[in-house]
Amino acid sequence: MLCLTVFSVFWFLNLLPNVASHGFVHSVLVNGQEYQGWNPFSDPYVTTSPKVVRKVLNDGFVAGTDPDLPCHHEGNDGAGLVAEATAGSQVTFRWSYWPGDHQGPVSTYMASCNGDCTTFSANSARWFKLDAEGYDPATRQWAADKLRANDNSWVSTIPAGLAPGQYLIRNEIVALHSITPQFYPSCTQIKVTGSGTGQPSQTDLVSIPGLYSNAVWPNIYSDFGTFSIPGPPPVTFGVGGNPTPITPTVTSARPTSTTGTTQVSNTSTATTPADVKIAILINARILPAA
Repeated sequence: MLCLTVFSVFWFLNLLPNVASHGFVHSVLVNGQEYQGWNPFSDPYVTTSPKVVRKVLNDGFVAGTDPDLPCHHEGNDGAGLVAEATAGSQVTFRWSYWPGDHQGPVSTYMASCNGDCTTFSANSARWFKLDAEGYDPATRQWAADKLRANDNSWVSTIPAGLAPGQYLIRNEIVALHSITPQFYPSCTQIKVTGSGTGQPSQTDLVSIPGLYSNAVWPNIYSDFGTFSIPGPPPVTFGVGGNPTPITPTVTSARPTSTTGTTQVSNTSTATTPADVKIAILINARILPAA
């Protein structure tokens, strides 16, 4: 009977992500070094080491006009560490999980911290775009589908010509399955090194919130025609975009039919981490409905 009970618990844990979970950045890979992200289900209750990934209150979404839109709820204030990244190198955002029906675009922005990121408020940031992908008519996939197929990961490249300094780098998934879009941002603190001199122009910079004020979002369950990803184009100094883009800024097609640092292992898995599953089980009664 005990074995059956244990088996049932593990079966239920593996089922939970499909019914109760959204996702958060579980870790980031910077310059070949992996750093743990903030786990909103376990870290508030234990003593944790300083992190380069800023705090998130939960794995839920942020509204498009919410003051917490820059870096998620409780994430606008600085974290304790800054990861060093060479200009031109890649940053990989590893999400804990992403549900298949939460389809939409994915984008990455950066903002100068104007000094020390650990004391910099994201509410003061001015953001420039590194990359953004929407819907690919050839594969009938959204960028969120691509992220999920890539082990729940998104890879962005820091512009090779970017001037040195401390920056926030912000990865965001927008889910369009609901009546209003749902925003899932995450911010990481990095120190860019190199000899570049590139800086974004005023036309490259946007405020968040504000970025989505005039955005027109498609109904993904209909023939939406064209969709323009909100915001300015990616910066052009050095290499700034995602290394394997799947769609231009404007897309047209029918929707899919599917409705001190703390180090961790560089080995990743497509399954939700065990600590996240257990935390979801503990918090299942208080998780908001998607």
